[in-house]
Amino acid sequence: MFRFLKVFDKTIAIERSELGMFKKKNRLSVQTVLPENFQQNRQFRQEMDTLRSLGFDGVELNIAHPNRCKLGPILAFLEESELQLTNFASGLTAKTYGLSLSHQDEEERRRAVGKVQEIIRLLEGSSIGIILGFFKGPKAENQETARIQFARSFEELLPRAEAGKVPLIVEATNRYESSVANSLEEAFECIKKLPSPYAKILPDTFHMNIEESDMYSALSRHLQYFDTIHLSDNNRYFPGFGALDFERIIRHLRHDGFDGGFAIEGQIKRSFTDDCRAAIDFLKPYLS
Repeated sequence: MFRFLKVFDKTIAIERSELGMFKKKNRLSVQTVLPENFQQNRQFRQEMDTLRSLGFDGVELNIAHPNRCKLGPILAFLEESELQLTNFASGLTAKTYGLSLSHQDEEERRRAVGKVQEIIRLLEGSSIGIILGFFKGPKAENQETARIQFARSFEELLPRAEAGKVPLIVEATNRYESSVANSLEEAFECIKKLPSPYAKILPDTFHMNIEESDMYSALSRHLQYFDTIHLSDNNRYFPGFGALDFERIIRHLRHDGFDGGFAIEGQIKRSFTDDCRAAIDFLKPYLS
């Protein structure tokens, strides 16, 4: 959990290291989209209030145009519903602008780097991480070139991220979606040469179900490099709409001492609110 102080009309985030006593173990969030007119959007307000009533602690937000936003009003809006912004989900930004950090064209790669730098400026000082999933780039003709280009982008971005206290989180996504970081081991390969508390990875149970021969051992091996895990069922819907054994996954993580956050992510089957309610009802026995 984060606590924010208003000082001279600026929102300043207390360092994460100073927040240990306030941070809720195994906080639960869900990924959604921030409407451009979020402050006047009645449906979005109702959804945020419903999330809190269901027991959620925060949200991961997709924002199409981060250059049009200021962090303070977003955090204040969420705080009214007693929610936190846990991570910036950058997929919508990448799709909106057609960006890839692994693009073989140098000008296009630099354009993607510039947009991530823009997001870092938005989040500066907050310790809120940027998830690099879709932003890694799509499946490429030359996998090796894509991975080299992404490595260059990440190396360029990390010093800016460290200076702004904004973690960069490499999400492991399956081979059909990207040529970069498909397994947890490959995501770790992206950050291991640049050891930093601001370089992290992100497991996602949907992608792990495709890529990992043993997701439990993969989680154990890389436990120290992630502080959030995406919970998404094998059919890409929210947990409980598919066949994954989330009881075993959560029990395994807790046995290993995982005290980070769980974030629900996936496609909507009925409605955002209905699916959140169904997912938390399904997960509640394992999370409580």
